[in-house]
Amino acid sequence: MNLNQAKQRNLKSFDFTFSLLFVFLLTGCADNTPAEDVFVPSASVNPNISLDCSGIWEGSPLCLERNEALLELRKLDLEFKLTESILDKNPILLDKVKSTRSEGDKFYNDEFYFKARDSYSIALNLIIDFKNDNNNKIKKYILDINNLLTINKIEDAKSVLLKAIDIDPLNDELLLLQSRVDNFYAINTLVSAANKYLAEEDYENALLKINNAIDLDSYRDDTSQLKLKIISESNQYYFDLYIRNAYKNLNSGDIKRALFNAEKAKKIFSSNDELAILENSLSSQKNQFDLANFIKDAELFYQSEDWNSSLKNYKSALRLSPNDQNIKNKVMAVEKINKTYDEINIYIKSPERLSSSNIRNNFKKVINNAKNLNLTNELNFIELIKTADDIYNRYSTMVILNIISNEKTFVDIQKTAQYQPFESEFIKLYPGKYIIIAKRKGMQSSRLELNLLPEMELITVTARCEQSCRVYTSDNSSSENSTYADIKAVTKVTELKEESTLSISEFISGAKINKSSFAKNLVCNKVTKNKSFKLVFSVSVKANGFVVATRLIGNSESNLSADDRQVISLIERALKKSRFRLPKVDGKTSAGKIRHPVTVPSNFCQE
Repeated sequence: MNLNQAKQRNLKSFDFTFSLLFVFLLTGCADNTPAEDVFVPSASVNPNISLDCSGIWEGSPLCLERNEALLELRKLDLEFKLTESILDKNPILLDKVKSTRSEGDKFYNDEFYFKARDSYSIALNLIIDFKNDNNNKIKKYILDINNLLTINKIEDAKSVLLKAIDIDPLNDELLLLQSRVDNFYAINTLVSAANKYLAEEDYENALLKINNAIDLDSYRDDTSQLKLKIISESNQYYFDLYIRNAYKNLNSGDIKRALFNAEKAKKIFSSNDELAILENSLSSQKNQFDLANFIKDAELFYQSEDWNSSLKNYKSALRLSPNDQNIKNKVMAVEKINKTYDEINIYIKSPERLSSSNIRNNFKKVINNAKNLNLTNELNFIELIKTADDIYNRYSTMVILNIISNEKTFVDIQKTAQYQPFESEFIKLYPGKYIIIAKRKGMQSSRLELNLLPEMELITVTARCEQSCRVYTSDNSSSENSTYADIKAVTKVTELKEESTLSISEFISGAKINKSSFAKNLVCNKVTKNKSFKLVFSVSVKANGFVVATRLIGNSESNLSADDRQVISLIERALKKSRFRLPKVDGKTSAGKIRHPVTVPSNFCQE
């Protein structure tokens, strides 16, 4: 089969084969080529000529030659596109490239693919040679321009720059040189100003001007060198100034200022012989200076009774002068004061701890130690000792606690004493915090935290286990002159009143509970299945409406379940934390008792 027969047979498959060929060429040779560089054959290449290069024809010489021609054509067209604007300035070369390209197209259409390839390659090399020649010219121009700028021949530099830009107007190096040329005279003005300020020892303005010049052109050697000169002369100037001032301060006894100037000089030249000499001169005087300052500050802090700071400064002074016995004595004295001061404050902040005999005895020792300090002008500390002494005396005087029970209940005062069942007991206790526990076999115990304050004449607590164990306070107290017999009589009356409903006349009329305070403290911890019943409480309140004590004085049900008792306890706790609004009598409110009824619905605490 000859070539023409093959062409006729395969002409019908032109579209598929031609497309496949170009996909192969493009994907194989231009993986990273931008979209605009994708090769499109020139219209001068006859698209109606096609070969079957598939199958057995894939490796045929003719197919290989055609592929080589197409690849060379692609490189030619891409290079031509990149250099077309430059080629326009060389019409002779441009015509030669176009004619050589046209010659290649004719060979391609006549199916002389190897000749087409060679023609495309020749045209491509013409462009490449032209580009290389231009690049070499531009490199030389750039070198000449830089040399001319160095020797300040600005006009000659401009002339050469114009030639270079005419060749390649988009060259980055040429654009930079254009900026340098444009700013040349402005930079010279700034350099002159910098030199003027330098001569006047105005280093700040000199540095400002030269930095402005460098911002305009960072490639000029003269500006960089001038900046280094300004910095060098400035450093030497200020170093000498600080050294001179330091010696002046040293001679006048102003050690603090001398140290300041020495430190300034050190920041400029950290290792300098002149600085080393100055520091040696300052060293001995610095110790004396620091020592005097530490002692001075320590005394000032002592006068203001800042014992901690005073001690800190005395210790610093002792480190500088470890053999000074006077400073040693000061340190020991202030240490003792500081320790005693802190200890007293610990006890004062928590006086309720004084219910413990050990703590109370230790507090007394601390107070005695403080009194032995022989303080005279330490007014705040002296007043603190008086306060401590007063607190100790107050908390060393026992108060009477009356516990009412029912001869069936075991009563414990936690960490103090345990009592067998009794009817009523008067117990002397030191003021402080106690926990009173009521317990009976087969019942859940109940406890009450009680803070006994000094000067309380009589505190009454009821601790009973009947249907349930309960511990609560009563508001009964004796007068200042009550006898022990009077206290016993009051106790009997109180017991009788607790067993019966109090008279209405004994209560304040018109008092109202603050519902929000009651509701806020009425919190259910678990679901209850209580029945509905009515309660009546006796609530003792202060004149400001705060509750002192509560007591259940009436109950509509005789047989109470565990859930019923839980609800009663919950309501009583809420009442103790509530506020009441009391009526005014003769323009003022008075403390007293309030009769407060409560209706409890069934299933009070629901999920």
